[in-house]
Amino acid sequence: MTTLHLGVDAGGSHTRAVLLDPAGALLGRGGGGGANPAGQNPADTLGHLAAAVSAALGPRDPARVAACLIGLAGYRALPDPDGFARRARAALGLHCPVRLVPDTVPALAAGGVADGRGTVLIAGTGTICVRLDGTRTLARGGGLGWLLGDEGGGFWLGREAVRVAHADPDGPLGTAVRAHCGAHTPDRLLRWAYGGPPRRLADLAPLVTGLAGDGDATALVIARTAADHLAALARATAVPAEPLVLAGSVATSPGPVREHLLHRLADLAPRLPATDAATAAALLAGRPARRTP
Repeated sequence: MTTLHLGVDAGGSHTRAVLLDPAGALLGRGGGGGANPAGQNPADTLGHLAAAVSAALGPRDPARVAACLIGLAGYRALPDPDGFARRARAALGLHCPVRLVPDTVPALAAGGVADGRGTVLIAGTGTICVRLDGTRTLARGGGLGWLLGDEGGGFWLGREAVRVAHADPDGPLGTAVRAHCGAHTPDRLLRWAYGGPPRRLADLAPLVTGLAGDGDATALVIARTAADHLAALARATAVPAEPLVLAGSVATSPGPVREHLLHRLADLAPRLPATDAATAAALLAGRPARRTP
């Protein structure tokens, strides 16, 4: 019976799972809610992982999975990574061990960095930039979360959008934000912003990038400022002689943020992903764990 390789990219807003055969052929994909354990109910995290993996497996027996690797946002927040990996294995119904690594590891591999040495800038819901040698972290910037950092990421873009909408509720961005939030007045907008989980502000990021792409001056300033934050983060972490990979929806989606970011980092020759992080995780799952001193 053919054995299978499972890879999971568990981010702050979304979890994606990919199932490959030993030759690397795609057999299934699945998705679920965010699985960052930082500030989230552990049961919800495991539930979102299980939902994504179940969808990727489809009718196949989980016992056929010979290797599983999970790239986890918020990995550093885990007090007991080995214990979390065991709980994930049970929640996913797997018989093989689960290898748990920071989400930066498959994100770097997704950029085609075969030897695992280079820098990856992830800008999704949050932001982090890490220089890696295999699974070993050589340098790190950002990754402080929505309360203390995440400048330039989806949450930051959404927060800036709410600020603009409160100050100028009838401008193009303010109108779009209030419509999204169902808030007809600035006071109701504030109640919406504080009345739910902070990470939902990241859902407003596409409003900013969309209007910026259409030429709205206010949205364009926010988008370019986001790119400036991300560029500064990369320059503080990356080494010119090594690969720099961009990852995450904010950094890689076509539009003003990516355009300005690529321009700001042109001398470092940043790479866009050659595949998605979940597929990269599945490919890494089938390889022996790299040992670094």
